[in-house]
Amino acid sequence: MKDLADHRFTGLLEAAPDAMVCIDSHGHIALINAQAERLFGYRREELAGQPVEVLVPENAREIHPSHRAAYLTDPKPRPMGAGMELAGRRKDGTTFPAEISLSAIDSDDGLLVTAAVRDVTGRRRAHEAAARLASIVQSSNDAITGKSLDQIVTSWNPAAELVYGYTEAEILGQHSDALLLTEDRERERATNAAVARGERVEEHQARRVRKDGTIITVSLTHSPITSASGEITGISTISRDVTELQRARARFMALLEAAPDAMVCVDHRGHIALINAQTERLFGYHRKELLGQPVDILVPEGARTAHPRRRASYLANPRPRPMGAGMELAGRRKDGTTFPAEISLSAIDIDDGILVSAAVRDVTERLEVQAERQRLKTQAERDRLEYQLQQSQRLESLGQLAGGVAHDFNNLLGVISSYAAFVADAIRNPEESDASESVLADIEEIQHAVTRATALTHQLLAFARREVVQPTALNLNDVVLSVLKLLQRTLGEHIVLRTELAPEVTPVLADPGQMEQVLVNLAVNARDAMSGGGKLTIKTEDVEVDEAYAASRADLTPGQYVALKISDNGPGMTRQVLDRAFEPFFTTKPKGQGTGLGLATIYGIITQAGGNVRIYSEPGLGTTVTVMLPVTDQTAAERLLPPARPEPGRGELLLVVEDEAALREVTRRILTRNGYRVIVAANGQQAIEAAAASGGEIDGLITDVVMPGMQGREVADRIRELNPAIAVLYMSGYTQGILGDQGVLEPGITLIEKPFTEAALLRKVRGILPEPQPA
Repeated sequence: MKDLADHRFTGLLEAAPDAMVCIDSHGHIALINAQAERLFGYRREELAGQPVEVLVPENAREIHPSHRAAYLTDPKPRPMGAGMELAGRRKDGTTFPAEISLSAIDSDDGLLVTAAVRDVTGRRRAHEAAARLASIVQSSNDAITGKSLDQIVTSWNPAAELVYGYTEAEILGQHSDALLLTEDRERERATNAAVARGERVEEHQARRVRKDGTIITVSLTHSPITSASGEITGISTISRDVTELQRARARFMALLEAAPDAMVCVDHRGHIALINAQTERLFGYHRKELLGQPVDILVPEGARTAHPRRRASYLANPRPRPMGAGMELAGRRKDGTTFPAEISLSAIDIDDGILVSAAVRDVTERLEVQAERQRLKTQAERDRLEYQLQQSQRLESLGQLAGGVAHDFNNLLGVISSYAAFVADAIRNPEESDASESVLADIEEIQHAVTRATALTHQLLAFARREVVQPTALNLNDVVLSVLKLLQRTLGEHIVLRTELAPEVTPVLADPGQMEQVLVNLAVNARDAMSGGGKLTIKTEDVEVDEAYAASRADLTPGQYVALKISDNGPGMTRQVLDRAFEPFFTTKPKGQGTGLGLATIYGIITQAGGNVRIYSEPGLGTTVTVMLPVTDQTAAERLLPPARPEPGRGELLLVVEDEAALREVTRRILTRNGYRVIVAANGQQAIEAAAASGGEIDGLITDVVMPGMQGREVADRIRELNPAIAVLYMSGYTQGILGDQGVLEPGITLIEKPFTEAALLRKVRGILPEPQPA
């Protein structure tokens, strides 16, 4: 019977899935199974009779006998080293994490301790991988959520809380319909059904509802969650808020569609990615026919072979410039006909790489004008037509704005977005940053970028003659004197500034702020030209343009003018540079040190005021820019003074109408903290209802000009029917509908341009409100 029992014990030992090591009371190995040979790398006969410490890592051998002795005092089945990290040592010296269970067996030779040893390397790696995955999910900037197949939310990372507004405690166990608009639920169920079938729904955009009720646009990816057996048990969703990106794209597309030239955006493979309506009209294709096609479809057949090489050359140095300088370019329409073209290139950085934007202009009419000029008999007529053609070429370059503005504003928006994120991070995690200094510095960077963007916008508006102009009778001597100190600081000590102002000059009609801009721009241009030092002279005088002189200048009529001359003794300009001086985006300054809009902007300001600007320059003789403005019989205002500190409100009740929620709140806060009472409305209908409910108590209306539905002018007219005495201030960055001829405000209208400062808003509001009557 004993032999039979021994045989059964040995059979059970060999059949065990774990390495089995039997140890006698002296700590010597008495018996092992085949699994122990495989796990530790020893043959059975090598281990028999050896101390068990041969299987223990060296750093644990010294203490191991005491653990063994402790077990023998109470030898019952239990795990070894509860709460400790155990390990085994193989014959080759390598170690592995182990799980060990102990039990005791009475034998004829005394007590045997049996250790069942299991290598848990795979399990530990799985735990570590799971921990890493959990850490990635928790620290991800994307919202990562999980839900069951019946759409109950089961997991929710910190980014999901930021995107949707719900905490993990609030949303877990809730139905995911809480994040959906009612009309979107059926489509979401179809998506969930596809994922439940094992499909992965790649990145797409959808609407979601935040906890506070606001609707956002998110980019979503859905994946099935599977169990260890491969069964689909739920749905994982990765989402990212792209609401601001959608708005930026909409603004970019609006700019693209508004461009006067055909705009063709091409990806790095040479395929057409975007076009505007003018492209459809010019080339005769429908938009769907061009998107995704090689751009060579728009190139005449004779030029197609060389076109890929020229495209690759541009991508090697993608900066705004004319295409094929000195070459005769042409485009090919859908019907196979060709037309002479002028093409300007610029590059736009997007997530997928670089888009090359080509502004294409049909110059057939211009070439016909040139041909007509050749047939003219008299030199004077030929010169007049040549001048008109040159001005047309210079000032019709608005097509280049789509690429240039997109590039500059992408940079500025990138700065604002990044520093806003830094501020948000500092507020969320104050313990990880020096909030008081870093947040202020980041806010200053945001304000600086906004100031640059505002300046660029005003410069572009002035260049395009779309800036709001508020002309007044000016003495140009006063304008010069008002900016003299600024010029002296700007020019530096290496430039000598002189003025030769006529004792008396006749008033002219112009916008004082724009005239200051003209002076500063011209002075800075002169300073940059005289890097080694020099002399700058500003001169004013009354001049009379007679019939003979006016006949040689197509943009002048006979009459009285005031001339403003800015002269420098710098290196001067060549004829080639002078011919392109007023051309938008043309600059001789090093890359990154000039926009090429300075002189084009000045030209727009002066011609909008009914004047004329010309340049005389020769290499080695310096440069003189002469601005001619027609005189006015109005009396000039007093010497220009800095604006006074705006007065606070006196409890007047104001109605603010603005469809952009953030700007509406900013305006309300500015007015409220400066002594005004404020009612806000998000649209025209709300404003009219608020005015009716007030019983005529509203003192002033501040309304956006362009809003969805009812426009600002209509809102003001409707409210004036209820309250004829109400004062009105319009605010807008888009002036269509309130400007008269020559870009001047219509009579009786007061406007503040966006973006505005607190001081500017308070000054405008105080200006429209009546002064209080003395008690």
